[in-house]
Amino acid sequence: MVITNGQELYSDISNPDFKSFGKDLYRRLKCNYPKFFKMDTLCKLTFLANEFIARDIDLTPYNKNKTAIVLLSSSSTLDTDTIFTTTIHAIPSPAVFVYTLPNIAIGELSIRMGWKGENLFLIDESFHPENILDQVKMLFAASHTELCLTGWTNYLSPTDYHVSLWLISEYKNRQTRKLTSMELLNDFSV
Repeated sequence: MVITNGQELYSDISNPDFKSFGKDLYRRLKCNYPKFFKMDTLCKLTFLANEFIARDIDLTPYNKNKTAIVLLSSSSTLDTDTIFTTTIHAIPSPAVFVYTLPNIAIGELSIRMGWKGENLFLIDESFHPENILDQVKMLFAASHTELCLTGWTNYLSPTDYHVSLWLISEYKNRQTRKLTSMELLNDFSV
């Protein structure tokens, strides 16, 4: 299910498998980004969520050099790590190895969007919105950031995945709202 700003945009309950669901979303979004098919599942999940956010917001007023990314996950790249370990006894695949680092998801978004700001990928047992907000507040306070994509991205298996992302701006306008850790938790639970 895809929900943006509280509105359900897409749902295919008949096929919750991410491999099919993800490809269908990619086609529906008309991304035209061939690198998508080379990405691991964590990157694809994060990439698609970002596409839903970015398509409805005018990002041109924001400095790409001051656009940050802060992500949180509990499983990190466990799925890709498992795939990589099966290749170790033969010839390890560099194409798979590169995705054994969770910050590659940030790299893929940075390349796609042209963002060059600060970035951080945290690993924690569960979603703690106060940790994310603390990190984002520090970035804004240091004057290095005007805009920050932040949230939770987690892929455990083809039917056990979750992503909740927020685009946070230091500027208040008609498209924004003040976020508290409770609001993030409520959004996350939808």
